[in-house]
Amino acid sequence: MKKIEIFKLTSLNREPLLVEGYLFEGSDPEAPSVAIVGAMEGKTILPLYSASKLIDFLKNSISDSKKILGNILIIPSINHYALNINERFWPLDKTNLNMMFPGYDKGETTQRIAKKVFDAIEGYTHGIILETREDLSTCMPYVKEFKSGFEDLEDAKKFGLKIIHYKALRPTDTVSLQYNWQLWGTKAHSIVCPGETELNENSDEIFESLVNYLNKNNIIKHKFLSAYESAIITSEDIEIIKTPKSGIFIPTKKIGTQVIEDEIIGKVLHSLEGKVIHKIIAPCNGVITCSYKNALILENAVAFRIIKNS
Repeated sequence: MKKIEIFKLTSLNREPLLVEGYLFEGSDPEAPSVAIVGAMEGKTILPLYSASKLIDFLKNSISDSKKILGNILIIPSINHYALNINERFWPLDKTNLNMMFPGYDKGETTQRIAKKVFDAIEGYTHGIILETREDLSTCMPYVKEFKSGFEDLEDAKKFGLKIIHYKALRPTDTVSLQYNWQLWGTKAHSIVCPGETELNENSDEIFESLVNYLNKNNIIKHKFLSAYESAIITSEDIEIIKTPKSGIFIPTKKIGTQVIEDEIIGKVLHSLEGKVIHKIIAPCNGVITCSYKNALILENAVAFRIIKNS
């Protein structure tokens, strides 16, 4: 394993921002290669944890170096400043690093960071971005694929996650790392991680999906048994449930739970008096994939997303 400098950014009032990558050189020059980008945000820990656990696994658990066939570059964290102070975006101007690609070396700070990162990861045959949802929700982990003309759904199934969300490409998505990586010839995918700040017994699911993907693409030789046959889901398959009341939000069903039509899946309490002012009812049979994650919910906010049973 080699530790390489991706970029170094000096600061007037703190230590320099040093972003490093961990390069594992493969034994087969004909094998595919992969670059994995971890935490570009600072509000959740799972992208960072999953990337760092993969580094430890490749370094210490694969004892035979010949089992690493293709080159693997892992950048566990980019936005250290945000991670350190629990901010989501770049703390100095609140910009989203994942909307700055492919970057510009004479632009704003985040554009320059994106350019340095993109230069380091360009040319890999496969690419993986670990990210979290853009809204105030937490979710089941899933693979996010754009309808861009560059997507490869069969390759996305190799992660072995339950869901692949196959979504329309928005204008703002054209400045994301996934789209630009694909545009320049890399088979890139995004894994959307649950928006949690604490680790639990399910926290290794993302790490295991990465190992599955590397194995099935012949980048490493190591088999896991924990994989699912992924279901491809579009926006037409998802039922969105909003609450007409603001107050204290209490979900009564967990993410990943099968629910039936007319079942109570949550409630909203009056924030001052404590009484139930709204019961959230499942409008269909299906599986809860996403839930609002704050205790206080606003009127007309999305409380749940359910994949409808066909």
